[in-house]
Amino acid sequence: MMACTNARNNIATNYFSRTLRWIKLQLRQHVFVANMEPGFVSSWAKFVCRAAGDNITDIWELLPRYTSLLPPPQHTMQYLEYLVVTMQQLMGPLPVTDQSLEHQPESYLPWLHMVLSDFEEAQDAPDAPRLFSMLPQSSNHTQFITISSTSLHKLLKAAGIANVPSLSANKGAKEFIQHQESWWNQYTACVNFSKRAQQSRRCFKFQVQTDGVSVSVLMFQPFAEASTQTNIAPPPPPPGRKRKRQQQGSSRKALFTAVVHSQQAADSLHGGHLCQSKYESLSWSCSRWQEASGIKFRLQKAELWISRKPALAAALKDTPTAKVASSAQFLQHIRHRMQHTAAAQAHYGDRRHRQLRWWSFIKRQQAYSAICKTISGGNNDTIVAYGDAKFSSSCCKGNPSTPTVSLRRKLGHCCQVYDTDEFRTSKLCCACKTAMDGMPLPPLGNSRRHAPDLF
Repeated sequence: MMACTNARNNIATNYFSRTLRWIKLQLRQHVFVANMEPGFVSSWAKFVCRAAGDNITDIWELLPRYTSLLPPPQHTMQYLEYLVVTMQQLMGPLPVTDQSLEHQPESYLPWLHMVLSDFEEAQDAPDAPRLFSMLPQSSNHTQFITISSTSLHKLLKAAGIANVPSLSANKGAKEFIQHQESWWNQYTACVNFSKRAQQSRRCFKFQVQTDGVSVSVLMFQPFAEASTQTNIAPPPPPPGRKRKRQQQGSSRKALFTAVVHSQQAADSLHGGHLCQSKYESLSWSCSRWQEASGIKFRLQKAELWISRKPALAAALKDTPTAKVASSAQFLQHIRHRMQHTAAAQAHYGDRRHRQLRWWSFIKRQQAYSAICKTISGGNNDTIVAYGDAKFSSSCCKGNPSTPTVSLRRKLGHCCQVYDTDEFRTSKLCCACKTAMDGMPLPPLGNSRRHAPDLF
């Protein structure tokens, strides 16, 4: 399953973005496009990619759809037609779906090999494209997998255990889940953990995580009721009125920024006292998330432990790159990895690394819980308008990776979350929803020349 996921991310996610970069690289070598502005080059690249992806015979039928493009000269038309034909022959089955990756994953390798070869030849250029690996690369760290009641049902059925409900219909799975406690107690040792969970006021949700060596039992502690919270907690809303907040999507420098749009909600954040400001904002920075989730501590510990084994650290650092188009160079990478795999797995699979990974998982869940409580205040009636920007903070160079989709999913479990479209939100006024005027720019220095009136 992990290999299928890596293949899907490695091929399907970046397939057309790499194809567009390859088309731009080919177009810049042509005289017709060499002196064009980047916007027109991007339009021509999308035109060629659309013609190849839709398997169109007469590509010039698409030209009227691109209003900014004019018919090129005859020799340029022939060159573009040649690019489209070449791509249609090598790109593999389109569109790239889970079914095509499952049945014919090797059909995409010839096109990726050609793209990677051209990228290697263009590395001396100032705007050289980034190299990539044709195949997904495995990690030296052991991966944890989650076994739930559904997974246990399939495992017992595959092992031939008698009296297991049938997998032919959903009825068997529902019957298994209804009696999941008896099945877990019969074939696992979770009875002792369930007793400990009751003593610690935690409940066993019939999920375990394992890396093939150790097993970690997942226990959950429910949210405290509003009536049992301390005086710092916000009071419940009156009947017929809900707390309202608006949470905007993750910014590049902060994990999230939330704005409260209810006077009662703003008062609750101040311990029930009257809030003087009209809007109250909440925010978590990326550094705060890194600290709360234990990411910084885990990285520091991992670097400390690997530094005590200089031979292994040097071997991992000197690993030949896998971002090559030559099979001989890729074999060097494979041989080097296989030569040091046993030592790397022994190092990253020892007890202290497993405990560190499990500790990091606990800290990350605690950080999620703290964020959700900060936003919702422990009240399930809180309304959150989540900015549906769909970008990841890890995409921005220089910023640490932060959760976006997972945070949206966690919030949905503790309050009412509604996705809000962010299209043109920077251009339109938040009050009247009309386009805002540009801001006048100051003069440039002491000269009489002025910058453009609007930007």
